[in-house]
Amino acid sequence: MGLAAFCALWDKAPSAPFPASEDTVITPRIHSLVSFAGALSVALTLAGCASTASHAASVAPAAIDELPRVIRFDNAAPDYVHVYLVGDKREWFLGRVEIGARATLRIPDDALADGWPMRLAVLEGQHRTLQVANDSHAATTLRQPIAAILSQRWTFSQTAANVQLTSMPRDPRPR
Repeated sequence: MGLAAFCALWDKAPSAPFPASEDTVITPRIHSLVSFAGALSVALTLAGCASTASHAASVAPAAIDELPRVIRFDNAAPDYVHVYLVGDKREWFLGRVEIGARATLRIPDDALADGWPMRLAVLEGQHRTLQVANDSHAATTLRQPIAAILSQRWTFSQTAANVQLTSMPRDPRPR
């Protein structure tokens, strides 16, 4: 429909006068009470959601002294993996994790003393290397404080499209 056709229809449209007065609707008291109760339940629900968000923020990484000096690592890839901890000046081999296995990998004491942000690096199906930080096949995490690395459980997985190294908060109780 073109603009000319629209204008032609506009001229032919009947014009209806708007009512000058408005109708007054009286709401029975019971309907007001139900509306108030509904609004109150929505407000309380939203307040509950807001309070749980502040709880999630309090689950920050604990101090190094409070954490076990190990990481839990799950290998969901179709091949074995080598896991490394990479610092600014040094790399530590943490261990080999077989296909479908869950391993507890100990963090060396000298890595804890380093104090700089670190990252995990994983090589799948490759030979052990001395310079994993420079290996293009390695899957790595972002640099983060060692306390953040220790406070997570890690999973390595691979699909046809990509490789993933993911973390979830560590269980509050040891298994």
